[in-house]
Amino acid sequence: MTDAVVTGAGRGLGRAIAQALAAEGYKVWICSENHPELEATASLIEEADGVVSVIETDLSNPSACVAFTDIVKNEADDLQVVVNNAAILHPTPVLEMSLSRWSETLAVMLTAPFIITRDLLPLLHRNGGSVISVSSKSAIIPFEGEAAYCAAKFGVEALTKCLALELGDNNVSVNTLTPGHRIKPTSITEEEIPAVPEAIRAEWQDPMEIMPALVFLAGLKGQVSGHRFNAHELTEALSQHGSQNTLARICEFYRDDRP
Repeated sequence: MTDAVVTGAGRGLGRAIAQALAAEGYKVWICSENHPELEATASLIEEADGVVSVIETDLSNPSACVAFTDIVKNEADDLQVVVNNAAILHPTPVLEMSLSRWSETLAVMLTAPFIITRDLLPLLHRNGGSVISVSSKSAIIPFEGEAAYCAAKFGVEALTKCLALELGDNNVSVNTLTPGHRIKPTSITEEEIPAVPEAIRAEWQDPMEIMPALVFLAGLKGQVSGHRFNAHELTEALSQHGSQNTLARICEFYRDDRP
């Protein structure tokens, strides 16, 4: 069985990614620091006859990230996909931001992807694979009160492009993916959703709608690397043109300097 890693898979986009990959036949290794949310994701996967392994991990702790990758390295049969999805968002003006808040955000959203990708690349090289880091508009557009979040997303884009240069022509793709339409903010937990005004919740799109794009990128093995994609646009392209034709026209869907 092929394996896939998804960080921040306890809720929202991460949960959808884990479910989509499990539905494609991957054994999914999911992690976050919220064990009840991870178990809820695992139950959904298992109810659909998928295979999942739950590992509670504090991604703000580099040692915990290494411990997580050690487990995957020792137990995964054939790792082919790594999705760096975990994120935290605490809107705070720079003048009011503590060093601990800044450090935590960059640790979860930039250092953890670096450690996990670095440590698991040898496994991906065995049979080819794909690293996908979830990005957002914040990676190229600044937002007031989101300096730490934007810095981390900017960093992930740079890390992806640098890694693509270093890997060169090989059997591992590294790319970033933005949702492309509005989904539930990562900072809102399942328990907090009912308190959000209905008018705002009505604007949130189901993240499962953009999973064809994620699955497509997950299936790459070096053909495309170092680029940024909009999941909504890529999903529409796949629906219109199919996987092979979309791959043949993939340069049309790079969004390296666009929201």
